[in-house]
Amino acid sequence: MAISPGEEHAPVGLTSEGRPTTCRASDGSGGEPFEQPKVAILYATFPQPTETFVRRELRAMLDMGAPIVPFSIWQGGGEFHGVEVRPFRLRELFSLVWWLPLWLARRPHSFVEVLSELWGRGISSWQNWQETFLGFGFGLVRAEAFRREGFTRCHAVWSTMPATSALVIRKLVGIQFSVGSHAYDVFRDGGDCLLRMKLSDANFVRTSSEATRKRLLELGAPPAKTILIRRGLSVFPPIRESSLGGTLNILSVGRLVPKKGYSMQLNIYRALVDAGVAFRAIIVGGGPLWRELERERDRLGLREKVTFLGALPRPEVALLQERADLFFFTGISDDSGDRDGLPNVLPEAMAAGAIVLTSPTGGATEAVVDGKSGFVLCPQEADAWVDRVEKLLEERKTVDRVRREAREWTKNEFDVSVTARRLLAALGVQFGEAGMLSKHSRKRLA
Repeated sequence: MAISPGEEHAPVGLTSEGRPTTCRASDGSGGEPFEQPKVAILYATFPQPTETFVRRELRAMLDMGAPIVPFSIWQGGGEFHGVEVRPFRLRELFSLVWWLPLWLARRPHSFVEVLSELWGRGISSWQNWQETFLGFGFGLVRAEAFRREGFTRCHAVWSTMPATSALVIRKLVGIQFSVGSHAYDVFRDGGDCLLRMKLSDANFVRTSSEATRKRLLELGAPPAKTILIRRGLSVFPPIRESSLGGTLNILSVGRLVPKKGYSMQLNIYRALVDAGVAFRAIIVGGGPLWRELERERDRLGLREKVTFLGALPRPEVALLQERADLFFFTGISDDSGDRDGLPNVLPEAMAAGAIVLTSPTGGATEAVVDGKSGFVLCPQEADAWVDRVEKLLEERKTVDRVRREAREWTKNEFDVSVTARRLLAALGVQFGEAGMLSKHSRKRLA
C-alpha cells in the first residue's frame, strides 16, 4: 500500500493531511517567508507529443507560479506555456575533454562509486547504454552551471537518462535530486542499470501506480520516501448519453509495440464479428508493429471493422474518447519484461465516459475495479470479451452505474491541480494559507 504523504518520513512540504505547509519560518520567529527552492526539471526529450501527462503536469505547476526550470537532454527545447525549455546540444559533449579530467581530480571517489555500480550491474541493452552515456555527459557538462545558477533541487521525470544526469550532478556539486519511476524505466530488461543507486540516493521517488511502487520496493527503494502521485488529468468533459444498443464505437489508444497486446485485441474483434456484434473499432497510435498489425487485420477479414489511424494530436484523441462507447486495453508483459504501469489512456477514457475493458497487467486494476469502474478480462480469452460486451448491450443500468463510478474515481484521483500540487510540495515548494504560491516565490523565480 502506498504511504500517505503525511507519514513521519514524508518529503518536506506536506502536512499530515497531505497538504502543502504554509510559508512560515521554521524557527517559529513570526512569519518570515521561506526561501523557495529553485528546481530544475529534467526530461529526456521535451516536449514529446506522446507524453501527455508530463505536459499537463508541467503546465499545472507553471500556472501555480512554481520556481521551476525545465531542461530537455535529448533534442526538444523551445517554448512551453510561456517558459523556455532549455535544451542540451550534443556538441556540448566535446567540452568533456576538460570537464572529465577536472571532475576526476575534484571528485575521484564519486567516479569510483558510480563505475563500481555499473561494473557490478552491467548495462542491459544498447538503448540503456546510450541513455546512460548521454545522462552522464549532461551531468558532467552542466553540474557547475547548475551550482552557479543556484538550483537547490533536480527532479528527474524518468529514472533513466534524466535521473542519471541528476545523480551525477548530486555527486559532483551536492544538489539534491528526486526521481520519477513509472513503467519501462523500471520493468524493461530489469530496469535502468543505475536504478538501485538512484533509488537509494534520491530524496524521494515518485511513482504513479501501486504496481510500480511494489516493484521499486523490491529493488530497494526506501518505503518512507517512495510516494504515489497519480498522473493528472486537466479536463473532465461532460459525459454524453450512452449509445449502447446500436453499432458500438470501440476505441483503443497506444503505441503499436508488443507490450500493448494488439495481436490479441485483433482476435477479440474477430470473435465479436463471429458473434454478430455490430461495431466499429479505431486504434490510435504509431509504432514499429503498424504494418504487421494491418496485415494481421486483413488476414482476419477485419478491414471494414478496424481502422488504424496512427498517432494523433491530443485534442483529436480526446474527441474520440468522448465518442467511444467502449475502450479496450490489452496490455501484457513483453519478452523484455516491459509493461505498462497505469496507462494514462485508461483514466482519460474513464473520465470521458467510455466503459473500459482491460487486461489485468501492471497497474490497470488500480483504476478498473472489475464490475464497478470497468471490467478486467484476460486478453487471450476472446470469448470472455464477447460475453462481457453482449451483457453490456443488455444491461443499461450496469452501463450507467459503471460510467458514474469510473468518472467519480478519476475525478478524485487524477485532478492535475491536486497531483501537481502534491509533487511541488514534495519538492519543498511552500504554499501560503490561501493555497497559492507566495509573491515571494514568484519574485525569486523572476
